[in-house]
Amino acid sequence: MTTYEKNLKILAKYYPGMDTIITEAKDHMEPDLEIVEESAYDGTTVLKIKKDHKSYYLNGKRNTKDPAKMWVDTLRELQRNAPVLMMGVGNPSYLQELVERTEKRITIIVYEPSLWIFLKFLEMVNIERWMEKHLIIFWVDGLEGMDEKQMRIMLGRILKYEMLNLSRRIILPNYEVIFAEKALNFARICREIAMREVVQFNTQQVFSNVMAKNLFANARYLCNGYKTTQLPGVIPKDIPGILVAAGPSLNKNILELKRAKGKAFIVAVDTAIKPLLKAGIIPDMFVIIDAMKPLELVELKEAKNIPLMTTLNASPEVLEYHEGMKFFYNEGYQFAERIFLKTGQPVQDIPSGGSVATNVFSLFCRIGIKTIILVGQDLAYTGNKSHADGTFQKVMEEEDTSNFMMVEGNYEEKVPTRTDFKVFLDWYNQSIEICQKQVADFRVINATEGGAKIQHTEIMTLSEAIDQECTKEIDIQECLGKLEPMLKEEAREWARKYLHGLPQEFEKLKVDSGKLKKSYEKLDKICNRKNIDQKEYLNLLKKIKKISTAMEKASTYQLVAITLSNAQYIMGNEEFMSEDTMQKEGKEIARKGILYTKNVIEMAELFREMAEDIFADLA
Repeated sequence: MTTYEKNLKILAKYYPGMDTIITEAKDHMEPDLEIVEESAYDGTTVLKIKKDHKSYYLNGKRNTKDPAKMWVDTLRELQRNAPVLMMGVGNPSYLQELVERTEKRITIIVYEPSLWIFLKFLEMVNIERWMEKHLIIFWVDGLEGMDEKQMRIMLGRILKYEMLNLSRRIILPNYEVIFAEKALNFARICREIAMREVVQFNTQQVFSNVMAKNLFANARYLCNGYKTTQLPGVIPKDIPGILVAAGPSLNKNILELKRAKGKAFIVAVDTAIKPLLKAGIIPDMFVIIDAMKPLELVELKEAKNIPLMTTLNASPEVLEYHEGMKFFYNEGYQFAERIFLKTGQPVQDIPSGGSVATNVFSLFCRIGIKTIILVGQDLAYTGNKSHADGTFQKVMEEEDTSNFMMVEGNYEEKVPTRTDFKVFLDWYNQSIEICQKQVADFRVINATEGGAKIQHTEIMTLSEAIDQECTKEIDIQECLGKLEPMLKEEAREWARKYLHGLPQEFEKLKVDSGKLKKSYEKLDKICNRKNIDQKEYLNLLKKIKKISTAMEKASTYQLVAITLSNAQYIMGNEEFMSEDTMQKEGKEIARKGILYTKNVIEMAELFREMAEDIFADLA
């Protein structure tokens, strides 16, 4: 059996069916490169690529392995499960040195843009020991199922926030020349995923301190509120949904929206409310999800009774000011899910995308609306402004965007944008593509008249979109008036009692955390002994695991854990660090456990007091 055949069997062992996929691709694909095999001075096979009348060696003929050794030296000691992203296998020395000189099991993602180079690689080296020692994922262009979309999904599962500072990346020599565009795209995908993780973590850090207070303050509205799952039953699907965001281009066409009133389901983001109302346009619904949005954004008498889609985490000041129908969706908070289950309706969420506008888009999709019109969704600094006039200021100031990242525009070749806008732009690009594949005749019309280009959309002026799509008369408020609150009277009474009982649940969490803390303290004492009783040590770890698992099932624990996100990150990050001895490892587990349980005890007590205060007058 040849090395190539052995490698196919090994790949099939770890990734069933991969051998068949490779064979089929080899039989049906035409070579896209001219690959020449030569012998180095030490007898090693080296690959030379001919492209555009030029030749590129993937490793040196005189010195085939030293550059790879030098690269591995720069990595120093890699932590267990650390992700290493490698583009290229044309010089197997890099993967070989990494695998053989790294003792702890790591995750290696190998991206090869050429099937034919990958086939040569399978002929040159035996990967059996490498696959046994580490988790190695070979991602090869041209193989079935290995497209950019799936690559993003795969990398998104690996490049979690707690792993970012442990990760390493390399593009092998001459790959950035031979595969310039693919190398840039691979680097871009990795960067975007890492950026998304950082944005999500930082956002959680900012909001976690106010989150619990908001959740308790707003939970009272669940008793008489509505669920977004009720909307598909009353909102017609054959009218367009108009998403009104507050990008700077909204100033150009806001008055056109008057013609769409009564002929579409018009939903506005919170920052667009003031400009709309001052233009004499009352949207059918508006949305607020942010925990720290100021009341001034919507503090107009006309806004009080406009139906509102919101979250438990939204600004309590806004929800208290608002007097109309409040629609909630499931955000995954376990204590709220217990109430949602009493509605007898599916406990569904809405894919967030990270912004209030992307939530509106997801709402339209959940309802089943097939034509969505985007207005004011710039996702860029049109005219060097971040938002429309009348949102945060009467006239928004222009900013210096000379150092901003640039993206393709709807009407301009390039427009400046910022990190969070780019994250939302990428979300739209992926989400619209998915919707168009899943739903026949699904359309998105970008009538923003400025800003960044969103893929898979039809570009029109708002006037054209209204003329073409807003042809049916509809009274949305009459439709919404058919709905009853999501909880019937018996379920409403249960929800009130449940919320009144939350302080006792936090007290129980506090007691359980105290028991867990004592177990960690006992572990610390065991590890201070000169000789550790291994059986006692392992039994105590099992007990800690058992108490932790039981405690983490409590819906109240989830709220505490969210608030302690920074401590959780530290715990998660250090999970991948390993110590030399059982004694050192046990001491470190105990140290972190004692610190963390102290925090849980303190937060459980704080939340108990908070819940008692907020729900005391719940009628």
